[in-house]
Amino acid sequence: MKKCKETILKLLFPPVKIIVLSSIIGFPMMIFSLLFLSDINPISYISYILSAYALTVLCTNFPKAKRRCKELIYGDEVKIIVFFRNFMNKYKYTSMYLNDKEFRAKFSLYTGLVINLFYTVFKCGTGIMFRSAWLWAIGIYYLMIASIRFMLLRNIRITDKSRHSVRRKIQEWRSYRKCGIMMFLLNLAMSGMTIQMIWQNRSYEYKGYIIYISAMYMFYCFISSISNVISFAKRDNAILSATKNLNLAGAVMSMFALQTAMFSAFGGGEKLQRQMNTITGSAVCIIVMCMAVFMIVRADKKLKLLERSVRNGEQ
Repeated sequence: MKKCKETILKLLFPPVKIIVLSSIIGFPMMIFSLLFLSDINPISYISYILSAYALTVLCTNFPKAKRRCKELIYGDEVKIIVFFRNFMNKYKYTSMYLNDKEFRAKFSLYTGLVINLFYTVFKCGTGIMFRSAWLWAIGIYYLMIASIRFMLLRNIRITDKSRHSVRRKIQEWRSYRKCGIMMFLLNLAMSGMTIQMIWQNRSYEYKGYIIYISAMYMFYCFISSISNVISFAKRDNAILSATKNLNLAGAVMSMFALQTAMFSAFGGGEKLQRQMNTITGSAVCIIVMCMAVFMIVRADKKLKLLERSVRNGEQ
């Protein structure tokens, strides 16, 4: 049993050379197989297995890779990185982006809002053009995310102007609670998409090797979102913590979308597809609903303590 465990750990956490080698061989082989070889070709099977292993070890070693990247960015090992870091530190906003975690979180809110609004207009517009309830459901989903981001950004600007620490915290936790309430509405949009995926056999589609690139990016977003939720839960800023919870909700939905795309690309039978989409889709909606309940309950507890402090004369 011990040897088996050690073998599994060695496979999941191999040396960096093995990770790099499996990636630079596995992914190009998989692309070549998709473009030029049939599914029953032995090389195709080898390429699928090798690329799947490469993707697995990239995901399992993500935290270690993230720490190593931070060491390289903030260390002195790579001269070109040191040059760019010194260049960014010369200017106010680039320096803040590099060194201030909260500033990066605010910046991601702004960029996320712009992207969500663009995607909302695009999906709703194509939904009108093609009279597609599926495209409308996706558009409403992104509209809800954009609305929550806008609300959080508006409240960040308000709290940044507040001077009284306790009253500022009250405003932050009210925003956190509002985000939890709005995530219930987001869950309705997600449920609409999920129902269409299950009963109308709707799915996301990625052609060829794009599905693997999308899978890598979605796994990165999912793992990064969990890491950020844990990190910002310890920080003294409820609004930014709420943004990370929102990102996690989006990442969970993206993982479900990836599953539907995998079935669309590789098959597996309509019955199995419907069963798996039912299980995963239901789990996603339950997770987001539980997150919303947790945020509302947590905010209520914090607000009671803070409002009691105000009544006792604290500022």
